[in-house]
Amino acid sequence: MPPATPAELYAQAAAAFNAGRRDDARRLLDQLFTVEPGHAAGWNLAGILAQTARDFAGARTCFQRAVAGGGSAGLWVNLGFAHQKLGEDAQALAAYTQAINREPRLALAWQKLGGLKEAQGRTKEALECYRRAVKLDPDDLKSLGDGLYLRRHLADWAPDPVLNAENLLATFARAPRSDFSPGLLLSLPEAGAAAQREAARTFARSQWGAALASPPLAPTARATEGPLRIGYLSADFCNHAVSFLVSEVIAAHDRSRVQVFAYAYRAPAPGDPWRAAIERGVDHFVDIDALDDRAAAQRIRDDGIDVLVDLTGYTGHGRVGINAWRPAPVIAQWIGYIGTLGEPRLADYVIADEFVLPPSLESGFSEAVARMPGCFQPNGRLVPLPQPPTRAAAGLPEDGVVFCSFNQAYKFNAPLWDDWCAVLRSVPGSVLWLVSPKDPATADNLRAETARRGVAPERLVFAPPLPREAHLSRLALADLALDTHPYNSGTTASDALRRGVPVLTWPGENFVSRMAASLLHAAGLPEAVAADRGALVEMATSLGNDAAARAALRARLQASLAEGRLFQPERFARDLERLYAAMHAQSLAGTRTSFTLVADV
Repeated sequence: MPPATPAELYAQAAAAFNAGRRDDARRLLDQLFTVEPGHAAGWNLAGILAQTARDFAGARTCFQRAVAGGGSAGLWVNLGFAHQKLGEDAQALAAYTQAINREPRLALAWQKLGGLKEAQGRTKEALECYRRAVKLDPDDLKSLGDGLYLRRHLADWAPDPVLNAENLLATFARAPRSDFSPGLLLSLPEAGAAAQREAARTFARSQWGAALASPPLAPTARATEGPLRIGYLSADFCNHAVSFLVSEVIAAHDRSRVQVFAYAYRAPAPGDPWRAAIERGVDHFVDIDALDDRAAAQRIRDDGIDVLVDLTGYTGHGRVGINAWRPAPVIAQWIGYIGTLGEPRLADYVIADEFVLPPSLESGFSEAVARMPGCFQPNGRLVPLPQPPTRAAAGLPEDGVVFCSFNQAYKFNAPLWDDWCAVLRSVPGSVLWLVSPKDPATADNLRAETARRGVAPERLVFAPPLPREAHLSRLALADLALDTHPYNSGTTASDALRRGVPVLTWPGENFVSRMAASLLHAAGLPEAVAADRGALVEMATSLGNDAAARAALRARLQASLAEGRLFQPERFARDLERLYAAMHAQSLAGTRTSFTLVADV
């Protein structure tokens, strides 16, 4: 039988790669390079393999070999992305420019150039790159989604014929595949639960088709009389809202019931105290950042994890591809992503509660619902904090009512701003206290939107970033917190309640729009939950004009906090352990159904 030709070896390597047989693909490429050392497509595939294995330096070398003879535009794009992952922005720019010079109509080149410009803070240029990519390829969900997400972060709500929510949803509905994570849809008023689930399903099957079709690494639960092995998987074991919420609960686990593993990816800043707290609070801390998804999943499988809890999901830096290999017989998703992953194999359960995800809303999720008693959100205990600064020191009026919302700007939208400005107009002397955005253009846009609604832009007060303890201290200066909709306040809401600041909200028709109401019920302040949008405006206006009513509401909150469930991590940990045991029992029985945990009194 004659030896395989270079074309045949390359075709076999590509087929092996597409089937998830990466070792076979590497072996075939090695054979190819002995026959034809300069095979450009082969080096490109070798670079993709290295990139998949998180070897970005190796990928850069392979892509450099691929373009050595000139290279197509697509090869130059791949080289640019490898440079960008290594922080080599100048080289990335040169590579993307080469790609565009060779093929000006290549949408992918404009998409990657837009991502580089955005990372450099050149947002106007980035938006133009994204628009150009979408015009060249109307099904380019990545450019469309990234562009709209950037516009939302900039509070740019002006009409845009390309980068708009309706276009994104229509493209999601028709596109056969997706390279854009569906997380943005949670914050879009236009995106209902069904659209969110379908977008998540398309994304999951596009990204991890081979893994989803492979036999599970851990197909069956093991019967055990000892502690269950619980693994927490996260990119955010660092100075991040997820760690603020879960660190004390994880540390409070009863080791006679559970053995706790933490699987961390994404390196934190040196000396990060939150990473150190997680490391102290678990039995085994495993850094899997350097491992690819398959190897990370195998490590989790080798550790014999009974229940794997994904704390990141489709949020930034998430690696849901690890879940796709099924490294544990039970997988739950919790806290990090307040939506569905869209594919049952990625998570068996979403951890929720009776209010945020009642049976009537389950159809929006591919996961079964495991409901905690009380509230789904964990929290650390109440602790004394430094005295807040004076209002003057914080740039706030001494006498005017201070409404606050320390949410990121992408959660804001035009209808929400209509409501908040209506409140400001109706409460003389009041101000809206916001977190200072990273990009000055965001603050400028918010001021312009405020003036457009008949409110002096000076009534927006922007708070500079502070370390967490100092921020919590100053929060006590606020009178009332206004919740965002449809993507509610999460950690920001529990932070306000922790400081005795009532949060005003109204519940929507999906998990993400019911979070704050769940927190308020757990905090013993259900009267701060309005029936609908109009009732919220009336409530905020009434309280804003009635100092006695505000004081009474604040006093009720303060009185209920110590007795409520919200800031009791030990109690929460006991309930969570019972929840995991119920998941494990269902797995042993071969079932996966929604259930509600009865409160343990």
